[in-house]
Amino acid sequence: MGSNYFVGILLVLLGAGFLLDQFTIINFSEILSVYWPSILILWGLSGIFNKRASKFGNTIVILIGVFFQLDRLDLINFNVFTIIWPVILILVGLRIVFSSRSINNGTTNSNMFGWSNENVSLEDSIDAFVIMSGLETNNQSQQFQGGRATAIFGGIDLDLRGAKLKNEETYMELNAMFGGIDIFVPQEWRVEVTGFPVFGGWSNKTRINTDPNAPILRIKCFVMFGGIEIK
Repeated sequence: MGSNYFVGILLVLLGAGFLLDQFTIINFSEILSVYWPSILILWGLSGIFNKRASKFGNTIVILIGVFFQLDRLDLINFNVFTIIWPVILILVGLRIVFSSRSINNGTTNSNMFGWSNENVSLEDSIDAFVIMSGLETNNQSQQFQGGRATAIFGGIDLDLRGAKLKNEETYMELNAMFGGIDIFVPQEWRVEVTGFPVFGGWSNKTRINTDPNAPILRIKCFVMFGGIEIK
């Protein structure tokens, strides 16, 4: 299931829940306060079955959701943070050890737990994922084909001002949950943004480009308790 379907279904369920709450049919506010971590679990599962998504990143999201859900249901009698941090650290360490990518080649676009990752990239697509940390990338691909960026409890700064679009049009998917994403694009690009923020927001601050032949970057956003800015 793609993120757009997930966001759509989530909005329908939230709207229906709040509507039923208004008619005192159910106490949706109480239900949401208990089961909100399930949103993380479902979001992670939707990414697991998406070929374009980061399987590792979505696994982390699922684990975070599971731990918080167990805590909200009082099925564990310890501080959830005392367990979740070691588990995530172990997974991150195993990924580094067994990853086919070399962290020292300057092309990795994943980042976790506070180390800075600033680099100039010539890769034609982006698959960036951060959790509780920050990532800064300057992509200067001359055949840029878009991609995906996800920030959870962290931030991503993506500079595309030195890049050129392949076939004069491409697509990006941006996901921000309890975090933020900033993207800088060339002035000659036309940026079209769609998305339905949930307790968050996105803004397109690029200049208005009325040139019908201008390169087009189409962006779809999923924002929950976060923000996305395109500049």
